[in-house]
Amino acid sequence: MADRAVSASARPAKTPDDSRVVLAHIMSEHDTNLYGTIHGGVMMKLIDDAAAAAAGRHADGPAVTVSVDRMTFLAPVRTGDLLSVEAGLERAGRTSMTVGVRVTAERWNSSGPATEVATAFLTFVAIDSGGAPSPVPALRVDHAGLS
Repeated sequence: MADRAVSASARPAKTPDDSRVVLAHIMSEHDTNLYGTIHGGVMMKLIDDAAAAAAGRHADGPAVTVSVDRMTFLAPVRTGDLLSVEAGLERAGRTSMTVGVRVTAERWNSSGPATEVATAFLTFVAIDSGGAPSPVPALRVDHAGLS
């Protein structure tokens, strides 16, 4: 563990763009709730998937969700909407990372404007092969993140 800690701290800092992830998914009738809109849990899974990928990219290895610090649903999503989930690092500590997520929706078959439908902030911890917390590179913020 000590060897990994030394090599992790010697790694160069990364920018939010180094780990930014965008997932896109066309929502179907299988994703709906009883009200005919997309189930919040479906959107939460996509948010966690994108955030985990961003955290893993920053950590150069596995990272696990520790908490959902904030999740806000802003507008309904409907069947046939193309949901885009963009995740990027907002903060990096010694072993933990905060990831900001922005979700937009637009009709899958038109070029109309996208609507922001949700935002979220999640905390992840990088882990080593034994499941113990593992150091992550520093975050160099040259510009604003997703917040």
